[in-house]
Amino acid sequence: MSQFDYLREQISGNIWAGKEILKIADTVNEGIAGGKEWYMNLPQIKFVMESQYTTGIRDVLLASQDLSEAVTSSSLVFLETVHGINRAFNTERHKNFAVKINDELAKLTVNKTEKAVYEASVMAHNETLNLPELSKQLIAYSDATHSAANETEKWKSEAIQKALDKKSEFETMLETLKGNARRSIRSKLNMVEKALSGMGRPSPPKPPKPPKTPKTPPKTPPKIIASNPYTIDSIYRHSIVSIHSRPPVLNAIVPIAVGGAATVAGAVSVITGIASWLLGSFFLRALNIPALLLPVLTNTVTAIVLKIAGSAGTLAARYIAAQALEQGIAYLPRIFGITGMRVSGWAYVMSFAAPIIAASVIIIQAMRNKTSLAEMLYIFGDLVANPNRFNFVQAFMSDTNQVEILEEFKNSAKEMLGRARLPMSQIIGVGLDSKKKYAVCYNLTNPDSPIPIAGKEAIETVLGADKVARIATGRLGFMDFI
Repeated sequence: MSQFDYLREQISGNIWAGKEILKIADTVNEGIAGGKEWYMNLPQIKFVMESQYTTGIRDVLLASQDLSEAVTSSSLVFLETVHGINRAFNTERHKNFAVKINDELAKLTVNKTEKAVYEASVMAHNETLNLPELSKQLIAYSDATHSAANETEKWKSEAIQKALDKKSEFETMLETLKGNARRSIRSKLNMVEKALSGMGRPSPPKPPKPPKTPKTPPKTPPKIIASNPYTIDSIYRHSIVSIHSRPPVLNAIVPIAVGGAATVAGAVSVITGIASWLLGSFFLRALNIPALLLPVLTNTVTAIVLKIAGSAGTLAARYIAAQALEQGIAYLPRIFGITGMRVSGWAYVMSFAAPIIAASVIIIQAMRNKTSLAEMLYIFGDLVANPNRFNFVQAFMSDTNQVEILEEFKNSAKEMLGRARLPMSQIIGVGLDSKKKYAVCYNLTNPDSPIPIAGKEAIETVLGADKVARIATGRLGFMDFI
């Protein structure tokens, strides 16, 4: 179950929030229903699991005991986020986005949660994903099956057809109605004609309006302090624009200096940096995405990650994405509902649902790996010739994370296979936390492809309930396995 299951109430088939024009892509519904199985079959993730250059990301996903929950949560929050971005785009597009974004960030206080989110994002950038090293690799990924342009054009055609049908219906009704009923239908017909005009369909000519007096240019937005993930300096002064104005393809990324200001803006900057690499330099690198619109997608990822991490900075990230929509408005498909509601932002972001959710889950799981999970590891090897007579190895660790635990397991399993004089049928690794509670468990029979084992019952099936109980009490000794 996801903590965001309340968002399911907004879903009706492939419609969000009861608005027919807000169509949900099939891939999002599949992500909500399919969880880990759906996620691992995404072309982007299949590539990650097979590429020699993406071992860090692969280890993060293999080490994740709650991957299905992360996928479901990211898919649900994706819908809420895209709706929020589309609303912000429609509401603020004639106002000053930069001031609104700075206002959102300025009112946020750095509490314990926000500090933890910032620290987790830095660790994900520097260590768990090791983005400085990963960015040096020439990863040649190409998703030839992605057809965002075709999806949005199909959506536009359907919207136009619905509007034309409504126009015909209203025009027929006007032939018989009178009074208030006629005026009500005339108002609805005008709305439909405006939508058709906005989408490039002809509408009745109207007298030209007098030219407007040019508005006074907006004032320069105030400065904020945030962490810069592209220089060694940990603190610098910049406007909010710098958070989302990075080039589409990032190179020569350097580690973020430790000890920077743990601000909400800093977390937004770091997470957006990771998202920019995952999308701009990896998942979407081969696609011809306008540079002005890439920040829409990267900041959608940032907003999803911050929401799931519990950071209030998610609203600011939505406004940053909406501002990027405004800056790249010339590249957006012009789509309106029959109510006149503009849904170009929704349609554009929705067409990239799969890579956005893929990147969000990677960052979320990399940030979660910051948590210390195990202090004691056990490795069990079962000989083919002598089943249920385990060769026993144990190692002590402290203040570590899932990725490091998995590496320790893999290395120990390889050593055990190297020392074994007889064939082994299986190798099992169990990790306990400081309270002797089960933290992680893997089938390591093939050390290069570890399989997570979830739940105490699953572990008991492999090792036997008596041995599991004795591990937990610390009374398991070498002689038990001879």
